[in-house]
Amino acid sequence: MKVMLALAVGYVLGTRAGGKDLDRLGRALQDLYASEELADVASAARAQLASTLRSVADLFDADGAPDTERGDTVIAHVRQLMERD
Repeated sequence: MKVMLALAVGYVLGTRAGGKDLDRLGRALQDLYASEELADVASAARAQLASTLRSVADLFDADGAPDTERGDTVIAHVRQLMERD
């Protein structure tokens, strides 16, 4: 969402500044998307999401019900995961 907002603001500012500045903004965004740093951030985010989803999936037994014998609920586990950050 922040990226979309930044693009909208950049577009508005670019149209006020002229086409040349908008072209520079476009090239800068292309460089950003092509950067290895952004790829590393995206990879880390995917890994974190996968880990979180695996943790939530572990709460369910084979029939898809929460493991209530351990007192686990999906909501409690997600809260616990969020508190780690």
